[in-house]
Amino acid sequence: MTYEMRMKDIREESLAEGEAKGRVEEKLATAKRLLSMGLSVQDVAKGTSLSVEQVENLKAEQK
Repeated sequence: MTYEMRMKDIREESLAEGEAKGRVEEKLATAKRLLSMGLSVQDVAKGTSLSVEQVENLKAEQK
């Protein structure tokens, strides 16, 4: 593998990681809004595809 090919792979991996992180951050922000609207932890978890534990942690942070 040439240096240029490896650098391209590294850039693509970095972009993919950044996009994944952005999606998680979006889910967390949405979960916070839904919790502030009074939805249950279980409903927020279903709606955001986060785990119940993650949503419970967010709820605890908001207090």
